[in-house]
Amino acid sequence: MSRDATAPLPAPAAPWHEPVAASSRPSLPALTTVLAITAARQVRGKRIWGFLLLFAAPAVIALIVRRYDPTYNPAVQERTLVFGLLPQAILPLTALLFAAGLVRDDVEEQTLTYLLIRPVPRWAIYLVKVLGTTLVTSAFATVFATAALAAVHGGASDHDWGWLLTRAGVVSGLSSLALLVYIAVFGCLGLVTRRSLAVGVGYILVFEGLLANVPFMVRYATVMFYNRVLAVRWLDLRADDWKIDLSVAPSASTCLEVQLAVAALFIALGAWIFSTREFRVKTAEGS
Repeated sequence: MSRDATAPLPAPAAPWHEPVAASSRPSLPALTTVLAITAARQVRGKRIWGFLLLFAAPAVIALIVRRYDPTYNPAVQERTLVFGLLPQAILPLTALLFAAGLVRDDVEEQTLTYLLIRPVPRWAIYLVKVLGTTLVTSAFATVFATAALAAVHGGASDHDWGWLLTRAGVVSGLSSLALLVYIAVFGCLGLVTRRSLAVGVGYILVFEGLLANVPFMVRYATVMFYNRVLAVRWLDLRADDWKIDLSVAPSASTCLEVQLAVAALFIALGAWIFSTREFRVKTAEGS
């Protein structure tokens, strides 16, 4: 059959190329967006005021005791509030309440889909969410630990403000390290069980509240013990107050390595679970 002379010639076939694989490298702008979303969620809503009051408690108590106790002793108040109440109750409880909803809040608020369609691997999303939560809580800890130390020692004749700020820097660093470990553990726990709050509170009471104060090997499984060893070595605190024998206690480098290793382990485990798990996302139809 002859071809119609008026018909257009067929377009030449496009050359075939091997399909290009999508890059698995995270996009920096997308990572920044996830970080901003995480930080904004953590500092909004009414619950943030509860956390602010919680963190402000040591400073407020110190001011009240200082005002009305004629036998006020700064060393005793520092040990009770800055190295007792803050790391033993406020820090782990704050980390638990923030980390327990690390992913669940996105599911409940229907924002998880938005995060998952960003050009960011799932594991990177989880890492950034842990980072954002740690940064927010560490900022709180830094501000209010400094305020507590100022309330305890401010105006004392035997310490100047340079000493106070140096001490506040060390306490803030220890608090941030503890928060990183707690958030890593509780964030992973929130992916494993819906009862993460109950399990987390049990852990805080039993391990950080009870076993950390028992002079046996079991306290080596607590964050509190390593932070106390670091505080004793770096701030010249009395080791006898916590029944710590520095001759057999871990070195400062070992304390850091153990806590960072635990944090890395649980963050990696949480990232793996987040990457492989299917989440039931709510829709407008309620499905």
